[in-house]
Amino acid sequence: MTINRTHLILMTILYKNKATSAGTAITTEEMKTYCNIGKSDSTFNRAFRFLQNEEYINKGVKDGKFSTYYITETGTKKLLEVM
Repeated sequence: MTINRTHLILMTILYKNKATSAGTAITTEEMKTYCNIGKSDSTFNRAFRFLQNEEYINKGVKDGKFSTYYITETGTKKLLEVM
């Protein structure tokens, strides 16, 4: 599977919000709000799994019941390469 528009949007949100470590990670709910692209939860979950498997993002510390994510150095390089 190759990187798609949803992946790029999610990585851009993390990058622009300076979510670059476990402590600065943002929740999936925040990312969905920032996206506002009308994708289903399953689409986001698949995108998060893909980005984690490719090591473009990692999970941060939990925020209550929500998972948080941050962009990795590899993810930042890929994002800047594509943009």
